[in-house]
Amino acid sequence: MPVLIDIHLVELADDLAVVGVATTGSLLEDLIDPELEQVDGQMYGETTTKTITLFVGSCRIVVVGVGILASGMVRYGLDGVLSLENQIRTYGSFRNRGNRRQILQAQAEVNEETEIQVLAYVQINPRSSIRHVANEVGINPRKVHSILKKFKIRPYKPDLVHHLRAGDSERRLLFIAWVLVKIEDNPQFLKYVLWTDESKFTNNGVINKQNNRFWASNNPHWAFETNFQTVWGTNVWCGILEDSIIGPYFYDGTLNGRRYLDFLSNHLPPMLENVPLNIRENLFFQQDGAPAHNAIIVRQYLNDQFGNNWMGTNGSIPWPARSPDLTPLDFFLWGHLKTVVYADPPINLQHFKQKITKACSKLTKEQITAASQDEVNRRLQSCLLNNGENFEQFIR
Repeated sequence: MPVLIDIHLVELADDLAVVGVATTGSLLEDLIDPELEQVDGQMYGETTTKTITLFVGSCRIVVVGVGILASGMVRYGLDGVLSLENQIRTYGSFRNRGNRRQILQAQAEVNEETEIQVLAYVQINPRSSIRHVANEVGINPRKVHSILKKFKIRPYKPDLVHHLRAGDSERRLLFIAWVLVKIEDNPQFLKYVLWTDESKFTNNGVINKQNNRFWASNNPHWAFETNFQTVWGTNVWCGILEDSIIGPYFYDGTLNGRRYLDFLSNHLPPMLENVPLNIRENLFFQQDGAPAHNAIIVRQYLNDQFGNNWMGTNGSIPWPARSPDLTPLDFFLWGHLKTVVYADPPINLQHFKQKITKACSKLTKEQITAASQDEVNRRLQSCLLNNGENFEQFIR
């Protein structure tokens, strides 16, 4: 049965009064008896009725005119009645009111010409919002969304990539060529590379809200406390070798050449004791271009320990500067650890270190191998195809 809206037009001098009542059932005319003084619970005295039926979509609107205004009814002038009629024809409801632009958008029909206008505007202005496109073309935003969906045009987010300087792409290509030759000679080469890096963890690290959810029937008003006036944290060194995480190793303060040398000579060797002997004997050590890594005493130590088997800015194997997209610690480990650790803010420094250590221990061998070998190989190939330029936006 259709839903009928009873609009009583009540004459009073030169004014009209309008009351809307939603009803279901038989025709509205059957609900009003002209001989009675009571119409739908309201006292009208003597009544005369006039019925006008409007068709709005599939909804039939019956307008009934009566003679005397009853108390408590909403008063409208004739212009108000016409406005209500226009509103019900446009929106199918008395409650939704829109400005002229919204009315024109709602009335606009989507045809081939409109689709061409939307597609052309998006082609010229690909970063425009759906609402902006709708305002420019003059249709409802939902219709813009439908057109874009119909032609399989999707929104994409930008990828943040590292800035490269002049000459960086050439150095990246030289390094990639060297690695690919090594892989060709020995397909297991990457399992002998010890990837290393340092990262700063603080109590006010950025929380990834996209990965944090609280499912509930009512809003729990969930919040994270931050204190940017009291910042504490720790520096973390980690390594990835084949299917294992080496570390983490924590140190306080700024990393300088002497502190880094102390770590390499006194703390790193015990961490490698459980590594198979054949891997240790053929190990390739990798580090980036951090200032502490380039200290003369550090380079001398690495030359003594690894000979020609170490990669660095001034190493026997030149490491290309500004290439975090090629190291599994940057594109995999640090992001994973910070997502896990910052999901539940640490209580104190000791708790912080425990959370980092636990997050490292929970990584599986399959996850580590996929990052240190499969993903590294894929990234080397992608960087090569893009002539040493940024490539991450093409592989995600």
